Amino acid sequence: MKKPNIVLFVSDHFRNEALGNQAKTTPFIDEWAKEEAVIFSQAFCQNPVCVPSRCSFLSGRYPHVNGFRTMHHLHHEQDFNLLKELKKSGYCVYFGGKNDVFSQEVPFSSYCDYRSNAFYEASCLKSGKKMEEEIHSILHGFTQEQAIEAEQIKENSRQIHNGRNYYSLYQGIVDSENPLAIGYTGMEDAQIDDAIQYIQNYEDERPLCLYLPMTLPHPHYAVTMKDFEAVDHSLIEDPIRLNEAQLKKKPSIFKGLRKNHQLYQWSDEELKEFKHVYYSMVYHIDQNFKKIIQALKEKEIYDDTAIFLFSDHGDYAGEYEIAEINQNTFEDVLTNVPLVIKPQKGIDVQPRKCEELVELVDIPATVASLTGIELSESNYSRSLVPLLAEDQSIREHVFCEGGRMENEKHCMDGGHHPSNLYWARTSLQEKIPEHTRAVMIRNKEYKYIYRYYEQDEFYDLKKDPKETDNKIDCPEYEGIIQKMKNELLNHFVATADCVPMHRDERCY
Repeated sequence: MKKPNIVLFVSDHFRNEALGNQAKTTPFIDEWAKEEAVIFSQAFCQNPVCVPSRCSFLSGRYPHVNGFRTMHHLHHEQDFNLLKELKKSGYCVYFGGKNDVFSQEVPFSSYCDYRSNAFYEASCLKSGKKMEEEIHSILHGFTQEQAIEAEQIKENSRQIHNGRNYYSLYQGIVDSENPLAIGYTGMEDAQIDDAIQYIQNYEDERPLCLYLPMTLPHPHYAVTMKDFEAVDHSLIEDPIRLNEAQLKKKPSIFKGLRKNHQLYQWSDEELKEFKHVYYSMVYHIDQNFKKIIQALKEKEIYDDTAIFLFSDHGDYAGEYEIAEINQNTFEDVLTNVPLVIKPQKGIDVQPRKCEELVELVDIPATVASLTGIELSESNYSRSLVPLLAEDQSIREHVFCEGGRMENEKHCMDGGHHPSNLYWARTSLQEKIPEHTRAVMIRNKEYKYIYRYYEQDEFYDLKKDPKETDNKIDCPEYEGIIQKMKNELLNHFVATADCVPMHRDERCY
């Protein structure tokens, strides 16, 4: 059987709630999926920040299995990874976007045949006095002058309301013709253009895997007026806010983020506009995804291509009066991510919204099922191919984890000066109990979060879908909490490690 082409379109910071909502943030994806794909509305990431999540969904292993649970521990040459598996199985692998998974010591040739520089070169931009010395050459028509101007525009946006706006990463609508000034929009468009050009020129007889780790809707929160006007402001829900009693029962890192981001000073309407800007960034993703689909059709390889659209994690984007992400809180806006799958022609599929619980670790097994390749190492991935045709339960619970133990100084994610964009978050991830090891277990009704150094969390998702009222001390839930603790124990025993497939000979 001819192997299908594979597209892995991976957004960054795209939460599931922003897909297919009433504000019309994803008009193309919505219509496309109705006819072609299955939307898994209950898909969850295994860590709420970039590197651990990507190491997880490309290996089918949970972050704790091999210690890939920080921003600074990435895959090396010997580590099991889906892209390497596809390349070894005869695929031509195109890597087009941000990395956040492979160590710089790993040669490109081990996991891809072509790696686009559209993101990498532009991502070398830095603000400060040494900017001109540290900026690398900018490809795709971006000049050094544009790069310097863009960084100045972003810096100015932070100073507009110094104090209440400095750490929000909020730019809003950017009135500039410089594409690099509008958050990461310019870099994203360069990534898309490069991928389309590669599709158009592809003549290799090998099946193609397009790995497209996109940039949006990653902060800065910045949009053009065109994208902003595409989203219906009147249909955006009011932001989630907590009263003092509710806030008191949240973990210390949550309260620290809220204090540092200072969004509690913003009015409801200002926070709603914050969400509007975030949705507009998602709309830009929607339109860029449309371009990839059109390119596949024009190349006449669309029918023979299996397409995966998903995200590494979500984003607060002003909810709970917090911006961006962190390593060990687990509200659905961070952990529930989009996952949309269109198989190649010949695979039975019933386009619809599937509400069965699935995890991003299920991606390698699903790709293996669709391509007919055999994964060379053990993992915890489960194929979602049977769910393409009909609803059936493959998981009763989903899991997400993060944080560290007190003595794991090498697992801290900090060291930033207060002038740094991410200091509001990373300064807290230098502390205990704020950066405590924590793990979430969730089913369709309840969410329990075990926190090693401080009070646990428990939410009745049917009564409290916004997770505003921590019921960990409520006697009526004691039995349910104990059952979820037992399931958590079972999970860690069952997934404690992955024994190598190779069996060594002993020396006598």
